[in-house]
Amino acid sequence: MKPKFGELERCLDRGEEVKIEISSEKPMKDLSEAVKLLLDKTQWFKTIKIKNKEEELQRFKEKHSEEEKFIPKFEFKEFPHNKETLLDLLTQLKEESKKIKSKNLEEYNAKNMEAEEMQEFFRDILEELELYVKLASNIREEKSWRRYSEEIWPIIDEITAEESKESLSEIVTRDLEKKVSPKELKKMFEEELERIDMDYDVEMRETGGCFNIPEEKTVVVAKGENGNRKFSKEEARMLTMHEIFHAIRAYNGFKAGEKTGFPDIIGLHTPFYDRSEEGGALYREEKTGIAYSEKEFDYHLRLIAAYKLSETDEFQEEFHKVCKELIDLGATPRRSFELVARNREALRHHIYQAGRRDWREIENKNMMLVGKLNEKWAERFQEEIGGMIQKPEITAEQIFDFSY
Repeated sequence: MKPKFGELERCLDRGEEVKIEISSEKPMKDLSEAVKLLLDKTQWFKTIKIKNKEEELQRFKEKHSEEEKFIPKFEFKEFPHNKETLLDLLTQLKEESKKIKSKNLEEYNAKNMEAEEMQEFFRDILEELELYVKLASNIREEKSWRRYSEEIWPIIDEITAEESKESLSEIVTRDLEKKVSPKELKKMFEEELERIDMDYDVEMRETGGCFNIPEEKTVVVAKGENGNRKFSKEEARMLTMHEIFHAIRAYNGFKAGEKTGFPDIIGLHTPFYDRSEEGGALYREEKTGIAYSEKEFDYHLRLIAAYKLSETDEFQEEFHKVCKELIDLGATPRRSFELVARNREALRHHIYQAGRRDWREIENKNMMLVGKLNEKWAERFQEEIGGMIQKPEITAEQIFDFSY
């Protein structure tokens, strides 16, 4: 690939014009390396943030308690990269993906995959990253936020939203004691990794939430921004199943191509896999019996918050109205504000429940564990087991059935 990756990163950081050419000999390897680099620059959760969220929360609570209308005055983080340079590079890479030929797939022992399909696979990844850039760089514009969000995460239908609304009325919640320390949760993560015999790192970091970092082969336990985070035992069990699920799909994806040298892209990022990723984690919570009412309540609230926002015409004017609807359904003022604000960053909270519903209907769960894939691409890569890739090292039986 020209220029070299170190030079490419410097060009992106400086906003300089980039001309790129991938190898005709190893095009999939070069494209995978380019995606790895670009993920750090483009992923929405790294580039979109409401800077004054806490201040606006306090103002919202005051207005709400006084029964006055609240109109948010959100200040967004500036997009930290040069939009034109990134979009131009993504366009070039989409064109370069046409260099993938049948001979390149044959080198990885492909059985059924056609060159045109692999071109589409990489082109779809790059188009998703392009949407991330457009969303983040236009986040202040409500129409852009709505349009690009719904292109990345298509909204659910009214029937699904009504089902969640009905479920909320049937769930009884409690106040849960938070006594589990980050150190204890880290041990729970490590014990689960040992149970399934999976080599993956666990680290504690001063962050608000737990998450998986596939490119570092590390799952992170949140210590809290001040190092004082605590978890209820119910939440700790849930997080163990949920976050390790994300790690498993990454791990399997990295392992899948080891024998043939196929790039580890399916463990890192594939086209529009977010709904299958979060939905599968919820499905695991359900199947392992660690789903608990307070979290289930919150998942339904998330879906309704996203759906209601997708239906509004004027976000600024209707922000408080949507918050009040969530409060009427049982949310605290703080949680209602958080959910609506988060969806204003990226309108995607409906994918959790919608994705779990998808997993319930998929018969071949192992197919979905080959890597971080949605159902469409999981079906295509399933046909390559024994060819370009191998079957999942960590299986559905191991992660969904404790008696295995």
